[in-house]
Amino acid sequence: MTERSERTRKHGPVVTPSDEGGPVTERSERTRKHGPVVTPSDEGGPVTERSERTRKHGPVVTPPDEGGLTTALWAVDAGGSTTTAVLPGAGEVRTYGSVNPASVGAGPAARTLRDLFGDVAAALDGRDGTGWIATAAVDLDVGADEPLRLRDLARAAGVRGRLLVSNDCVPWLVAPPLSGRGVVLVCGTGSGFAAADGADALCRVGGCEYLGSDEGSAFTLGLDGLRAAVRAVDGRGSATAIAARLTGLAGGRSPVELARALAAEAFPKAAVAALAPAVCDAWLDGDAVAASLVSAAVGELVLGVRAARDRAGLTGAWSVAAGGGVLRGCPPFLAELDRRLCTEAGAAEVVPVDRPAEAVYAALRSLARDDGEVRPPASAVGHAVRSLDLDPREHRTPPANAGDPADGPLNLHPANNPTPPANAANPADEPPDPHPPNHPTPPANAANPADKPPGLHRPNHRARSARRPLRSPGDRPVGVGLCLAAWGGSRLDTALEHAARCGVDAVDLPTDSTSGLVDLVRWARDREHRAELRAAVAGTAVECVSNSRDSQLLLGPHGPHTDPVLAGSAADKREHALRSAMDTVRLAADLGAPHVRLMYGVPDVARWLSWWHSAVSWADNIALWCEEARPILRLAAEHGVTLLVEPHPKQVVYDRASARQLLDAAAETEPSASVRLCVDPANLAATGHDPVDAVRGWGAGLGAAHAKDLQRWGRPEPPPGAGWSRYGPGPPIRFRALGAGEMPWPAIVSALLDEDFRGVLYVEHEDALLPREQSTTASVRLLRDLLPQSGPQGRTW
Repeated sequence: MTERSERTRKHGPVVTPSDEGGPVTERSERTRKHGPVVTPSDEGGPVTERSERTRKHGPVVTPPDEGGLTTALWAVDAGGSTTTAVLPGAGEVRTYGSVNPASVGAGPAARTLRDLFGDVAAALDGRDGTGWIATAAVDLDVGADEPLRLRDLARAAGVRGRLLVSNDCVPWLVAPPLSGRGVVLVCGTGSGFAAADGADALCRVGGCEYLGSDEGSAFTLGLDGLRAAVRAVDGRGSATAIAARLTGLAGGRSPVELARALAAEAFPKAAVAALAPAVCDAWLDGDAVAASLVSAAVGELVLGVRAARDRAGLTGAWSVAAGGGVLRGCPPFLAELDRRLCTEAGAAEVVPVDRPAEAVYAALRSLARDDGEVRPPASAVGHAVRSLDLDPREHRTPPANAGDPADGPLNLHPANNPTPPANAANPADEPPDPHPPNHPTPPANAANPADKPPGLHRPNHRARSARRPLRSPGDRPVGVGLCLAAWGGSRLDTALEHAARCGVDAVDLPTDSTSGLVDLVRWARDREHRAELRAAVAGTAVECVSNSRDSQLLLGPHGPHTDPVLAGSAADKREHALRSAMDTVRLAADLGAPHVRLMYGVPDVARWLSWWHSAVSWADNIALWCEEARPILRLAAEHGVTLLVEPHPKQVVYDRASARQLLDAAAETEPSASVRLCVDPANLAATGHDPVDAVRGWGAGLGAAHAKDLQRWGRPEPPPGAGWSRYGPGPPIRFRALGAGEMPWPAIVSALLDEDFRGVLYVEHEDALLPREQSTTASVRLLRDLLPQSGPQGRTW
């Protein structure tokens, strides 16, 4: 609590400067200009003056400690503006942007989640773990679609084990010292309250997003401050220092200009909430208007706590766990709230939650039992937590007639899922039937396969861990793979034998009808042929299954350019492309391959250019991709397969901007699908892009990369020799084996390592001057020399 006069204690916050009895903080002149002081404590959180009761218990935080546990733990707090995660293992804390679709939109939210889950998967390193995501995007009944979206994104990123999902306030109530009884107050970008008496179900007050609630939050403070500043400018309200502070935050724009700019944003919530420090700082400097806004905000928070207390039927001594960005960022605001909650609402103590992600971790850790297992909350609060299985459905063996365990209540030890006897048949031995009995093989002239896609019966595939790699990568951070497409027209066993001789870690298996390595049509209709293919690749790590020629017909072009692949009408070509793409996804799921790389074509390359008085743009191509690729996205999500999109001059994605457009559009079109990039730096360099920059900045969005070299012809006469081609109006180019061209592969590999890339770098043979065996062997050897073969020691002198 702050030191104040007896008059201030009786009548609320002071509106005069600090020497008149207002909240006192020590801050420099620079701090007066740029925001309220936050003094770090010994543990990294802000210091607030609180009662001796609060000092006794301390913040709701437990340092990561997995000693004695049989599962690795990780935790995420997803606020309206910032997401913080405690990663498994050493407990590293990382901060990300918002994953709340209401704050930033579905596309950016999904992209950030993929980055986060990618980091979790990397930290788990193949182990199962138990995680808890606490997010304002989930209601207390956790019955909406958001938990399933989180589950699907985590699965697609390779996170395995179990996931708990709840509203962001629930872990604070579960963790000590509340331990299931008390009131939780969240005051960040938004606001909300929850309470429980330890016996009955959790009840909630507020938390209905910014149109229905969020009183007292950063959003409300920012909005009220902006309105007060506008009213001061146009004469409808009293003069206030908030106006000048907002102008400083807005880079010189007036409050009126700022208000209009924010109104034009699709998702203004986080931007409006970012204005709250201007109000708090003006309050600390004695501004009367700001003081009234802060007093009203604190009053709304006290009212919310009282309502939650009464709805939960709390009597006797009870406590409040309070946290959020407003309280962490402005300690005097927390101190004033502490005082009023104790005097006006009857709280015994206010426990500050300084580090919410660690509070989620503390709640998760408190659920561990003596046997090392993590079990659900025993109190009624457990009904507000959703428990989800992160093992992909096609890799699980549910008992006969059992429902989906991922949709069940929080039960980590279901009694009706006994361990199968040792001699039980393994359903993974039976591959998925793309055309099961209730989905007979369609005739050649069948309707659009997306109308009744076969294979949606959740088949049980072989677990990915059952595959034996050609050569174990050990602790190498980046794997070296081989694209087998160069063996088109040959035999699959010949290609696999060469891959084994090269000692690569993985292969990309093409299903193109023009290649002949895999007969996709026969695979889809012949159960024995599927078994033969599984046997053929049994000793190979098939990390990616691809299709370039057939799937290209989805978007085209559909004229004579693509008749060598399939002659026919545009509708015939699209149908062929869709069936080929979807069967490629099913084949990948059958083999346990995590990635499918498809080329989708491009409907109109003329949209590269601007046209006089025309509104057409490349976004129209992206929109058509979303429409045509939707069934493929859904099927990939169903099977837990990640789709890789390769930027290429003849594709709907051809550079960084179009790739970003497509990733965002994919996340909005089918949020449960995982779509990442496979970047070929040589393809991008061929059209004038920086090949090193091409692999930077994607984070978890980069799923794989291709490796080949490039030569460019700069003279006016036609180039001599074989293999030359053009990408549009640019100079002639031809692709070569690594080291035979001008690509800066040492710098590209260094950039991948700097970006913490953990995927596979596939050698791609397109060299017209060298035999494929010589070209690929030399390229693999060069990559091995550039990549670390074990963990580097760093400088030791």
